[in-house]
Amino acid sequence: MQISKLKIQGFRCYESLEIEFIQRINIFSGTNGAGKTSILEAIYFISTGKSFRSKRNKNLINHHADEMLVFAHYNNADDTNNRVGITLASNLKKNIKLNGQKINNQSAIAHKLPVVSIDPDSYLFLDKPPQYRRSFLDWLVFHVKPEYLNVWSKVSRCQKQLNSLYKGKSADQVDHWESLYIKYATELTQMRAAVFSDLKPLINQRIELIVPELAKFDLIFYQGWSQDNTLTEQLTKDRNKNVLYGNLNFGVHKMDIRNTFNNQPAHEILSRGQKKLISIIYYLSYIELLSTHLKVNPILCLDDMDAELDSGKTKVLFDFIQNSSHQTFISTVDANKLLDVLPNADLFHVEHGMVNRLSSKK
Repeated sequence: MQISKLKIQGFRCYESLEIEFIQRINIFSGTNGAGKTSILEAIYFISTGKSFRSKRNKNLINHHADEMLVFAHYNNADDTNNRVGITLASNLKKNIKLNGQKINNQSAIAHKLPVVSIDPDSYLFLDKPPQYRRSFLDWLVFHVKPEYLNVWSKVSRCQKQLNSLYKGKSADQVDHWESLYIKYATELTQMRAAVFSDLKPLINQRIELIVPELAKFDLIFYQGWSQDNTLTEQLTKDRNKNVLYGNLNFGVHKMDIRNTFNNQPAHEILSRGQKKLISIIYYLSYIELLSTHLKVNPILCLDDMDAELDSGKTKVLFDFIQNSSHQTFISTVDANKLLDVLPNADLFHVEHGMVNRLSSKK
């Protein structure tokens, strides 16, 4: 899978921009604030409908524009050319088209054109709060389990209803909504656990190969409540506490991937370099599993690589990029460092909302 053309209008600092991509690996170089990350952000947005660095889509619209457009040509694994475009108005009304046909759900594009983003925050995988690791696993579950989105929406609806009932001290409908919550939350947990079971051996294999000194590292699926209780038992046990605090204390919203080393919390024991390497291994395993299930290679966006080039361990990531088939987009302040390890990349210079191709490997 490869994007051959990207067109941007009214997106971040760009009033209008069009780029053609010839090579699999593409490097965008320029000073901080030049607009490098915005190009990667646009590629990520066209797949997911959101930014990897901002929670508010309205921030993506150029302050001189009433709406923004991101448009791309991309080829499938069978080399079929496709066109996808998304417009977003200032009132946040979104219009999505695939090959000229209107699409009502962004998830359809995310499945057809998967994009994985890795930025400096990604290297804090072990240090981040549980929500970060939960989103990491759920995004993978979304791609490999078609029923995930429907089940997740039902769980969210049940939890919202329960929180409202707990907060209002209303016992009339609690049994009904807890019963529904248990049904759908159990389905969601089974999906998460199944994908985790596929992911864990890939991570263990890479640790054994790359950092055998971390052989005692372990990752554990925490479902969101005690393994000693069924969800029914947990809710019964917590009923008074849930009513007291006005919300569901334990459940699928507390799911986490817990990481240990020598049976101690890994984020407290490992060095910064070791934690960074474990984070890289997580993402490489994630990409491998995603590729296997989808039968396509997701596109990779790597933002601000300079911050992580000091460690020789990062060579693991660059070896993967160089030897894989994934189309990759990288932003950097110092292109020379990257060209030394990725000699077959195309280089683009970004300055003041202008992008110029400096070199192209034929």
